[in-house]
Amino acid sequence: MDNWLYDEFKHCGVDYSNAGEAERYDDQHRRFRDYEKEFREMMDFLGIRDTKDKTVVDLGCGTGATSVFAADLFKTVYAVDVSAVMIEKARKKIDRGVHNIRFVNAGFLSYEHEGEPADLVITKAALHHLPDFWKQVALLRINTMLKMGGMLYIHDVVFHFDPHEYDGRINSWISGFEKTAGKEFRLEVETHIRDEYSTFDWIMKGIVEKAGFTVEKSRSDDGFVTEYACRKVRELNCRNRQGQA
Repeated sequence: MDNWLYDEFKHCGVDYSNAGEAERYDDQHRRFRDYEKEFREMMDFLGIRDTKDKTVVDLGCGTGATSVFAADLFKTVYAVDVSAVMIEKARKKIDRGVHNIRFVNAGFLSYEHEGEPADLVITKAALHHLPDFWKQVALLRINTMLKMGGMLYIHDVVFHFDPHEYDGRINSWISGFEKTAGKEFRLEVETHIRDEYSTFDWIMKGIVEKAGFTVEKSRSDDGFVTEYACRKVRELNCRNRQGQA
């Protein structure tokens, strides 16, 4: 393995390979998130129907906030994360009678999709763990996992403000989180901005399009947390050193 290849298992920002951080994750996020409501709103946003014969890959599944609900609707769910302890926490949420969800300890740059091409790939609050160069590589790899016409859903912190406004806009956003979720979560958001790799909307749209997708629609209520519905419109014949094309 070349030394220049990015190690996605070496966590940036909050270390979710740490059992304590993984245990606190749901407790913190449920102060301001309703996982089931988010899932329903995502499906409405994407406009996907007749899911019983469809396959979905949840890249960066975390504690299963999306995968556990997707398992009720989709034929097959691949729940993928670089944190083994997060995957174990997600696995415990699945009823014993559920057999259509497969957990994989891997990431954007290392996951090898061996099943039939997916109808949908989801990445929720995870792509920001990669610098922009490696986001592009990840999106190229996602293209190869999807059927032509398949959908990619991105939900992440993405900046919509003018770069000159960064100081006031970020401070205001962080203060809002403190009011909603407390001082402890404020520290997590500060860590996100300082140590992780959220990017600008114009960059995100550009690398999505370079990866063979078109952005059909996007929305952001606060100029930070953003959703993109992207459709695969081109097949790419590409390879990278961390996985198959």
